[in-house]
Amino acid sequence: MFFVSAPRSTRPETRAQGMRLPSANRQPAEEFAVDCQRLCHRVSCPADFSSSGGVATGSEVAERLRAEVGQPISLVARWIVDRHVIAFSCGARLWLPLFQFDFAQGCLRAGVAPAMAELAGVMDDDEVACWFAQPNAWLHGAAPAQTLLSDANAVLGAARADRLGVMG
Repeated sequence: MFFVSAPRSTRPETRAQGMRLPSANRQPAEEFAVDCQRLCHRVSCPADFSSSGGVATGSEVAERLRAEVGQPISLVARWIVDRHVIAFSCGARLWLPLFQFDFAQGCLRAGVAPAMAELAGVMDDDEVACWFAQPNAWLHGAAPAQTLLSDANAVLGAARADRLGVMG
């Protein structure tokens, strides 16, 4: 089971920062997913990533990277702005699927940024999140998020094929 925070803050969240103040107020992901599915039309949000590690806010990801990385908030913000990570909005918050991070090494998992680069020109953030969460024919019905750990090259190939398919 994983948890996602439900921060309560009057500080606005910005796309560039993707961060909110941490909160002790937490709720189980299953509970959040019900609300999130109602709020989000294109991505079913955390429920889609539950089998690959769940999701967290940018500040939660930065906190988990703190032991290995100096200035983790700046690093996470840069990854978001440069579209090196999957980040999608839901319920007025920015969410990052956890499968894409290697917290022990303090870095992104191999394969995330190249696949993102393939998809960035033809899909928006929500569409990219959906692409990683949903079964993919090029991956024999597996979701890219689940396949990335075992075969990053196959995920890159699927991203390239789907980009070419979208471009026509």
